[in-house]
Amino acid sequence: MAKTYALQRLERQIVDYLRCLPPDILGVERSDTVEILDMTPGAYNLNYHVLVDGTRFIFRVNIQQQSGLANQVIYEYSVMRYLHSHQISPRVYHIDYSKSHFDFDILIEEYLEGPYISLVEEDMPSVAGLLAKLHSLDAAQVPLITWSNPLVDTYELVMRDYQEYTAKKSADPLVIRLTEEFLAKIRPVIDEKSALYAPDGINHTDVAIDNFIKSRDGLKLIDWEKPRFDDCSYDVCCFLSEPAQLWCVPDVLSEQGRQIFLQEYLRCSGRTADLFLEKVRIREPLVSLHWVYWGLNRLCDLKDRITASALQEVHEQRVHRWERIANPDHIEKLITMI
Repeated sequence: MAKTYALQRLERQIVDYLRCLPPDILGVERSDTVEILDMTPGAYNLNYHVLVDGTRFIFRVNIQQQSGLANQVIYEYSVMRYLHSHQISPRVYHIDYSKSHFDFDILIEEYLEGPYISLVEEDMPSVAGLLAKLHSLDAAQVPLITWSNPLVDTYELVMRDYQEYTAKKSADPLVIRLTEEFLAKIRPVIDEKSALYAPDGINHTDVAIDNFIKSRDGLKLIDWEKPRFDDCSYDVCCFLSEPAQLWCVPDVLSEQGRQIFLQEYLRCSGRTADLFLEKVRIREPLVSLHWVYWGLNRLCDLKDRITASALQEVHEQRVHRWERIANPDHIEKLITMI
């Protein structure tokens, strides 16, 4: 697909910006030799792969704030600086939220060479080990959003998704009916079980498989848009969520792969198995419904022509992925899981 004028203009701005950036910020000798190699779009960001003096970087253009924070790039930058010291995230080099050069905030980070993980059994121990390591770190070292009542907060997240959807012109009555059935069934469970949950670690909160990179220095996590101090069952539920898996690939993790992941996570984290597995069982349908609604709302935005203009083109290219996770059949399955 041909690039729009807006994307062409943005690329020229990026090249000009990098050429004027002091080279020591990026740890290179010269910044006058700049090339844009590729662009990987996110749902809320445009991630440009750039080459500066022979070194690759990610030039991240923050179009919208998934976290809801006004200081999105500052938040990402502070969290990633801490996590990079523990070999979990890429290195961050620079942020600019002045909007004097761009209409959006920007962040420059390390480019990680390597493939994504796959939903194969062989990859599950390393994924479980990385999440257990992340969850063991001192959350007090970074200023994090906190979910103080994690199960209730997850329910309220889904309610916001649902309310956003019902306000859309193209909302599907079947989706609304199934969601009301889901909510009616889960409310008494939340009332009964919310005391089991408490914030106990740093959660990435978006552990889809294409956020795991097998780098030469080991497995790393990228896309730190909305880390949170939360009960660590959230990340585990997110990773195990079938809609989250279907966002990336057309097939889901096998039951054997699921058990390998859970057992290795429990071994590495030292958590009490019965309690933690119960928390995952209760919370997973809510986390999964959030992913379904993520797809539903983005599809409605496209149909209703209210997608942010800078993201219109890349969202149109991802319709097949939104449709995979926005199927009402997923909600029917989640109702049976409660």
